Amino acid sequence: MTRKKQGFRGFYYFRTGYVTYFTMIVGLINVLSSTYFLAIKKIPWLINLFPTFTHYVAFCIVIGIPLVIVVGWLHLKRIGTYAAEADISNEATPYNYKLVPGVLKDAFGPAYLAMLRINIKKAKGEKLTPRELSEIQNIEEKLQKLIDGGYVGTPPKGAL
Repeated sequence: MTRKKQGFRGFYYFRTGYVTYFTMIVGLINVLSSTYFLAIKKIPWLINLFPTFTHYVAFCIVIGIPLVIVVGWLHLKRIGTYAAEADISNEATPYNYKLVPGVLKDAFGPAYLAMLRINIKKAKGEKLTPRELSEIQNIEEKLQKLIDGGYVGTPPKGAL
């Protein structure tokens, strides 16, 4: 793997860790502290409800976590936003318009093509040639290798 590729991979891992974990924790602390010290401390009836920051954090954990889980569930299962995101992602992914390298390109694509050719020959009443039988056996070996836990094609270095 080239240094440039390693750098991009490192940046991707950094971005994923930063966005997924670090900013969530920092954002949570920021929201809790700013809402408590800038808003709740200024409103007398709220300070009676949450006399300390610990009470406020406990309340937010007990009420907030289930609420956020429900909102996430709604986002994925009930509201059309996730479906729209999936549509956009599918439109933007080039591999939705061609065979993905690896298993699909090296085994399943040729297997489907062989089945199609066999069916066309059967419909015409023709016999398979020795070359076609050899190709089918080659595809069969690849599929068996996949079933046995192996791989076909040449995976990128570091993938396995």
